[in-house]
Amino acid sequence: MKYEIVRDYIGFGNARSGENLQDVKYIVSHDTGNPGSTAYANRNYFENVDPFASAHTFIDDNTILEIIPLDEKAWHVRANVATDNRMYGVNANNAAIGVELAYGGGINFQEAYQRYVWYHAYLVDKYNLDPSEDIVAHSTLDPARRTDPQNALNQHGISWNDFINDVQRAYNRYFQGNEGITEPVVKGASVDLPLDIGDEGQFVREVQRDLIRAGFSLPIYGADGIYGQETQRAVMRFQKRYGLTVDGLVGPQTLDKLKEVLNTSQPLTEFTLPNGILRRGDEGAGVRQIQRALKRVGFDPVYIDGIYGPRTEEAVRDFQSTFSALANDGIYGPNTRRYLQMELADL
Repeated sequence: MKYEIVRDYIGFGNARSGENLQDVKYIVSHDTGNPGSTAYANRNYFENVDPFASAHTFIDDNTILEIIPLDEKAWHVRANVATDNRMYGVNANNAAIGVELAYGGGINFQEAYQRYVWYHAYLVDKYNLDPSEDIVAHSTLDPARRTDPQNALNQHGISWNDFINDVQRAYNRYFQGNEGITEPVVKGASVDLPLDIGDEGQFVREVQRDLIRAGFSLPIYGADGIYGQETQRAVMRFQKRYGLTVDGLVGPQTLDKLKEVLNTSQPLTEFTLPNGILRRGDEGAGVRQIQRALKRVGFDPVYIDGIYGPRTEEAVRDFQSTFSALANDGIYGPNTRRYLQMELADL
């Protein structure tokens, strides 16, 4: 046992019914959503306020604190949300352990995270679970209302996959006797929020994939794990589309909104643009599509008439001039199409 588990149970009431938990089939990972609130501060809340909610265990940088016995039910997932039943065949409150990560304020995240990872591995061993299958984020079960524990993990550059991999490593090291495996650390400590130009790594790649899934394309480099100008522009388009501060930085608010969009909305559809090369003198439906697109992104060709005349050429040239990678020639080709598609991704 690398860490001591403190068992200081709250009294019976709304937060602790005393009802028996069924055989444990999975773990639901949470964060407290209340930066700076320690494990014992949360215990005091559930003991004294006694709400119709609870979790089994709260973990900060000093304490792994079980406030409800693991053989009793805790009320940590909304019962009227059916995702848990679809995924595991049983309501989370009836057959899952709820584990909360305390973070923020004066809490040392490195220490809290290591305890959080270790305790998940402890539960995996105790109940013969598979980390890749039997640990689920609260945000997955209740996407309309919750973003945890990614809310806390992402602020330190830790993706959900990073976390699950760390639990697997901790299980192998501490409970399977593979002591040669290094101790889990906060992988993302070098990419604390906000993400900005120059940041790199798996967490950046995950954000890029989420942007693409939400309809904000990265046509040149894709999800390459490097936070460059293309990613910054996609972030700014996303922020503009959803009424956030348009600064090109991925901070907590932008991350939360991105998760919310992915969990509650259909991905944005791409604007139709013609392929090939079009230039002054060309006519037809493809030219009309270009004209409409230019007008949508603020480069008004004046006429939507399907004729690639001087006004349309000027609008294309003005659009191209805003990107150093484009030739400022007034000709619509594959590169101009790529950048115009990128600008339209937020419509």
